[in-house]
Amino acid sequence: MIGCKPLEVAVLNVAIVGVGWAGTRHVEGIQELGEKIRVDCLVDRDAEHLDVLANELGVDKTYGDLAEALRDEAVDAVSIATPHAAHCEQAVLAAEAGKHVMVEKPMALTVEEATRMVDAADGAGVKLYVAESAVYTPMSAFLREMVQTGKYIGEVVAASFSGGFRGPDYGYPGRRAWLANLEMGGTGTWMLHGIHSMAQLRYVLGEVETVYLQQHRAASFRRTDVEGTMHGLLTMVDGFQVSVLQTCEVRFRGPLGGFEIHGDRGSVKASSEGCQVFGEEVEEDVLHLDYPEFDLSSFALEMKAFADYVIDDVEGPTSGVCERRSLAVVQAGYESAESGAPVHLETRFGVL
Repeated sequence: MIGCKPLEVAVLNVAIVGVGWAGTRHVEGIQELGEKIRVDCLVDRDAEHLDVLANELGVDKTYGDLAEALRDEAVDAVSIATPHAAHCEQAVLAAEAGKHVMVEKPMALTVEEATRMVDAADGAGVKLYVAESAVYTPMSAFLREMVQTGKYIGEVVAASFSGGFRGPDYGYPGRRAWLANLEMGGTGTWMLHGIHSMAQLRYVLGEVETVYLQQHRAASFRRTDVEGTMHGLLTMVDGFQVSVLQTCEVRFRGPLGGFEIHGDRGSVKASSEGCQVFGEEVEEDVLHLDYPEFDLSSFALEMKAFADYVIDDVEGPTSGVCERRSLAVVQAGYESAESGAPVHLETRFGVL
């Protein structure tokens, strides 16, 4: 980041743009953290909903549109939690207004849009960060340390990841209906949920070099305009391959979802509830481990990382440049499924 505008305050004042499910989590994360960052105002076009949420969340100042918030000199940064299709334009407007930017995942719908956002932030001397909560979980931290240190498993030689749920109609109720409605800026499960999975996978296992996926719809899956399942192989920069399954056609029961990581000295099977370790360093046939507990939720931790990035210039794990790479994996997955051929990320997108 060049020429970054210094922030001469100890507390980052943030406008929350879009007060739906994600925007509410942003507010709650900031309030849980209780330091370095505070909610200055809420921004939403639905005036009635905005009044209700402002009262529930204890925020006095509200605006009906982003432009009003950007003119407010008390606002240091915006946290964008609007429909995905709006992220790029809103982030660029905020950066050009001199505001630091936190944006929900996916940060944009294409790598080209993400690059516009990165360039706008660089040009304005502000920071761009992504609210990617999956990276800030105890599971992610535990597995990343295991892979990096080789504890229990040694050098990784292969891995797999499975994630998703069963939803034949692939839809959401109420104000969240847009998430699965393409005309309202929503996406299929590979973008909506796969972006979480690929960010977590990259954080744990490292960078992806090549993406080779296919899509599937079971007869019971009633949507024809979105994918039901994306499945295939990622080749990592370190040379090993990862089998990936992201689906809204399968109900994963018990420990079936999550990671399997195989090394030259052992293996780990990990879900959000805990993990099992098998290997040379394990005295029993299998070692059952719980993840260490964090004092803060993943939402509070991502907000802390944003504040640390802006105030202290400490770059956390989900910067705009970093999460552009997660988006590249997702976009390449769609392109691979359409063409039937592997997509080499650097060949397709250049240096990310």
